[in-house]
Amino acid sequence: MKDLDLRGLACPGPVLELRRWLEQGERALRLKVADELARSNVTRFATSRGAEVQQQPLDEGGFLLEIHVREEAPPVAAPTTTPEAEIRCVPTGSVVLQIGSDRMGEGDPELGTLLLRSLIKTQLQLERQPEIAVFYNTGVRLCCEGSALLDDIGALEQAGTKVIACGTCLSYYELADSLRVGRVTDMLEIATVLAAAATTVRP
Repeated sequence: MKDLDLRGLACPGPVLELRRWLEQGERALRLKVADELARSNVTRFATSRGAEVQQQPLDEGGFLLEIHVREEAPPVAAPTTTPEAEIRCVPTGSVVLQIGSDRMGEGDPELGTLLLRSLIKTQLQLERQPEIAVFYNTGVRLCCEGSALLDDIGALEQAGTKVIACGTCLSYYELADSLRVGRVTDMLEIATVLAAAATTVRP
């Protein structure tokens, strides 16, 4: 079993390291990661590649993850298109709504919130709504408990748009337990989504 201490790597470093070793044919790895965000990202990536993950907290902080790729799972193929190709089956040519703030534009904060809410509502009326909505920086607040836009973002998600929120940002603003719509993502997926997009809409 391969032992790796990845506690010194920031997002998306642990996922990239795991992918590298899986591509080289490793079927059993024992990883140490620094925090809950890394634990979540590594676990999600490993299970998407047909692996089973056992985890436990470390006394000195962080987590120990034991990863075993099932025998019937095919080997992980190296990427053949872009450097971070299709990590989460991102549709090439997609329209991506990129929300990096909890308001739209500069000026009065209340007006900015109203404008952003209007923009999100309008997506449902477009001939082609975005395939993915990415929330990062203070934009993640919109997906969390207490947000006035939860119902609007939820309606967008129910209509078929994938909603993803930056895990590093949620942790930074101490909102990791407050996410109410969408799912947590990492910078590897965000970078992949943006690279694959045909159009990005950034208010």
